[in-house]
Amino acid sequence: MGKGNIIVSTSCSLLHTAVDLASETKLDKEIKSWLAFAAQKVQEVNALAKALSGERDESMRLHMREVIKDNAAAHSLRKFSLRVTNENVLKAAASLKGSDHHRATNVSVRLVAQQKKLGLPVLPTTTIGSFPQTMDLRRVRREFKAKKISEDDYVKSINEEINKVVKLQEPEKNYIVEYFGEQLSGFAFNVNGWVQSYGSRCVKQPNIYGDVSRPKAMIVLLFMATNQSPRPQVYLYLARLIIFCKIDKTTCD
Repeated sequence: MGKGNIIVSTSCSLLHTAVDLASETKLDKEIKSWLAFAAQKVQEVNALAKALSGERDESMRLHMREVIKDNAAAHSLRKFSLRVTNENVLKAAASLKGSDHHRATNVSVRLVAQQKKLGLPVLPTTTIGSFPQTMDLRRVRREFKAKKISEDDYVKSINEEINKVVKLQEPEKNYIVEYFGEQLSGFAFNVNGWVQSYGSRCVKQPNIYGDVSRPKAMIVLLFMATNQSPRPQVYLYLARLIIFCKIDKTTCD
């Protein structure tokens, strides 16, 4: 084919990838070695391009060998790391039967039971989405993460905010993807790894590094709002987890 006919590039845009892993000073060192953000991906593409083009500069060739060696070492460490595998998750997955993927009743039966229980109108919802966080809510969250206030004080503040707006709609928590990621095991979190969500909205997406499990109930606390209105309230959460994987280091199943 000839080296002049080969183009090395990323498989897709890096728009939704955090900028630079070097900015993440609080990430666990082992987990950090398994990741690559935009700057690191560009460096890898550059190294591959030079390797395939037959780089003649000896110092550059030595550098590329070190890059490849480090890459292989990180891949091996992750493959055999005990942090990646959760035995409970493996057992649960292995015990699944075909019937576990299907409801015991069809949707028409469930709709009848739901209507009998709740007596919902034809259009029961008012709005979809969340109101923006208030400055006070953001302040309380920062103080909680900085361990300046207790979890009880944090929960109290959240509940007070819910009471204020429950007649309108739920207040926004920290971004829904980050919120759910914080409730699960197998995720690491960025401090400066912001990515574009939509428009000018940016979020810190969780990074998956191993088997994911739910150690405890995730939204039970939020259901306290059901006591604030005589009308039935339904919580619908649609959350996507953007997973940062280094394609040559990590296999995402």
